[in-house]
Amino acid sequence: MKHFASAHSCTQNNVREHSPIYDLQAYEQRQCKLKRKQIFKNILDTTVFFSACSIVFSLLFWGV
Repeated sequence: MKHFASAHSCTQNNVREHSPIYDLQAYEQRQCKLKRKQIFKNILDTTVFFSACSIVFSLLFWGV
């Protein structure tokens, strides 16, 4: 049976390496595009959520 310290030591962990970035300008453009896309998605999700909440509460308080 292994001890806790030997089972969870730093040498036992697998190291993940990332691929190198050859074109930094294209990488930054792609990151900016992904960030804009994520912001747009968050705004859309928030708008849908609040509109659904407003419809539900208006139906509940109007007694329909």
